[in-house]
Amino acid sequence: MSSFLGPIHFWLYNKVKFQEELTFYLYTFAVDNNIVADDAEISSLVKKQLRPLDELIDAMNIHSWLQDCIHDAENRYAKLIVKLTDKNDNFPEFEKAAFKFGKLHNVGQVSVRDAYRIFDDSFLNGMPCDRVNVITDQDDFRISWEQTQDIHGSYWNNAGGSPELYYNLRKQVMLGMLEDSGLSLESHDYLHYSIISNKKVF
Repeated sequence: MSSFLGPIHFWLYNKVKFQEELTFYLYTFAVDNNIVADDAEISSLVKKQLRPLDELIDAMNIHSWLQDCIHDAENRYAKLIVKLTDKNDNFPEFEKAAFKFGKLHNVGQVSVRDAYRIFDDSFLNGMPCDRVNVITDQDDFRISWEQTQDIHGSYWNNAGGSPELYYNLRKQVMLGMLEDSGLSLESHDYLHYSIISNKKVF
């Protein structure tokens, strides 16, 4: 990556911001619904304000700074959700909240390719050099892709939880983003996805 700030750095930071917004949204949901007290330990896992990238980044070490930023966001998100759902049966409530968060970022009336691009612009999947998502098939009515590695699982294992928590929440966010768009999501496991147009072909 370049030693100067460019579009790819802002693109990646916007994905971090999306992750942080989701973390804050689920934290706020938990506090507002008395699932957890707003104590210092829980609050420390949430960033409530995000400054512009050019005010934060180490311009002499952009790649490492962004990589550390991603690791930090992923770690705190995993720790938060594990703490909020540990020994409770409330995970379905968090899935509903994740769906509502997705609706706040609805893709609108777009093509399957544009919907995929919006997903790719939103969800953290490591650094660009990790090349996690690979499109495997596409036409005007369907786009399919494979996640070539489980880049998120280690954060959840280290937090004492299961990667399944991450992928279930992410799927609900995706479904919320596609709500009323004329598009649907198909996923048989955590590594393979398709966006399908529901529009009839005459």
